[in-house]
Amino acid sequence: RRRTRTRTVGMARAVPSCGAWTSPRNKTTWRKGGGSSGIPGRRTRTRTRTRRMRAKAKFSSAPGLPLPAPTVSNVEGTWANDTMSRRIREEILQNMVIRDNWGDLSEASRQRLKEFVSELERTSEVALRPISEDGGFDTAAWNEIVEQHAGQSWLDASWVVTEYYFYRRVLEAVGYFRDELGDPFEKQKQNGLNASFPALKPLAKLMKQALSSGPEETEFYFKALLLTSLWGNRMDLSIWPAEEASDSESTARAKDAMNEVLASSSKMLLADHSDRVWKAAAASSASGSGRRFDIIADNAGFELITDLCLADFLVSSGLATKVVIHLKQYPVFVSDAMEKDVWQHIHALAGDEGVPEDMRSVASRWASMVEEGHWELRENGFWCLPLAFWEMPDDLKAHFEGSAMAIVKGDANYRRQIGERTWDFSTPFEEISSYWGCPVCCLRTMKSEVACGVSEADQKRAREEDSGWLVTGRYGVVHAKT
Repeated sequence: RRRTRTRTVGMARAVPSCGAWTSPRNKTTWRKGGGSSGIPGRRTRTRTRTRRMRAKAKFSSAPGLPLPAPTVSNVEGTWANDTMSRRIREEILQNMVIRDNWGDLSEASRQRLKEFVSELERTSEVALRPISEDGGFDTAAWNEIVEQHAGQSWLDASWVVTEYYFYRRVLEAVGYFRDELGDPFEKQKQNGLNASFPALKPLAKLMKQALSSGPEETEFYFKALLLTSLWGNRMDLSIWPAEEASDSESTARAKDAMNEVLASSSKMLLADHSDRVWKAAAASSASGSGRRFDIIADNAGFELITDLCLADFLVSSGLATKVVIHLKQYPVFVSDAMEKDVWQHIHALAGDEGVPEDMRSVASRWASMVEEGHWELRENGFWCLPLAFWEMPDDLKAHFEGSAMAIVKGDANYRRQIGERTWDFSTPFEEISSYWGCPVCCLRTMKSEVACGVSEADQKRAREEDSGWLVTGRYGVVHAKT
């Protein structure tokens, strides 16, 4: 099973940088699978000048507000506590990792997993321990993080640290970095992709209409695909007209249906900055420069498909000249997307007979989007670490400073966007996110007990409608700092 690997030249830095290690001795970076064409497996050797990039950086080292305490998982009755005291052991380790891969595991890996299960039965007592020398490129970086929580249990350490740490320990246990096992969540990702096929027909109709639309409709379809990327298969596209939109009357019916979809989904938004997002995107396009957009991806499956549809429209509409899709460098959070997953989705959507013909027609163009440089698939180890986004390495900061907009997907990325801190829920998103050196848009369905930028009135409404409003994924936000 092919996986992206990083070759270290000289002394390695402790923090991953653009999917690679930089040697401080000779300032040489090796990347694998990240060439300008985005074609997997191409290796390029580049020179980096760290000091110059730092001098140009416009990112701040932290938000301009005092940082509240980090979120922990030792409070009974919270989602964080249930996750770290039960869910990671029962639902993920036992019912996914062990069940799905048992026949492919070595005897040593089976034993390590049994010991891991036992450890997770006592998360309130067992302290975090360093990652073993398992061949992983980020072991040193991880152990620096673990050292900062020395003596703390799984429940007492910062929740974002322990949750990411769990997935890194899974890879250690199965021998991922020693090529003993491939992606331990491969079966779950494949199931998610297959399960998305029934929802593709209305999405394909939306894409077909968007790709054939004129400049006067760009705003409408930009917002439609932005919200589709937020909600994924929770967007009720089933009301899309059955007939092909080939004349003005059917086109009008299709737009009316989409307006109904947007209105319905907007009721569940606790903050909606989509107007700001559109104005920033349009202004960048009008300027004729800085028209590279960046999407920091989250989940594979239908959500990734909607991300690719958004990336397609950004380029095809002329809003962007290039879209860089940022991906995990190794498996995290079960369904988080890697480069291999993007290619798997592209090939399946373009060729699987279970995919609607209109979707196959759209997706058949995507491989060439990468090969011709309109899209770039870029893995990076930073996205696998539990660090706040204001702690990203200098070369990533420099990269985003050249972006027309960074679109941040998903709950886990959002938690890092705001530092996984106990902000007052009404604290303005823009103030927390002031550290960004480019416009940023966060698309999040709420699945954890951290939040910001939600008015008191909307908090009250959500509590009255659903006592679990913070964690059910029923509500969402479109937040932006432009």
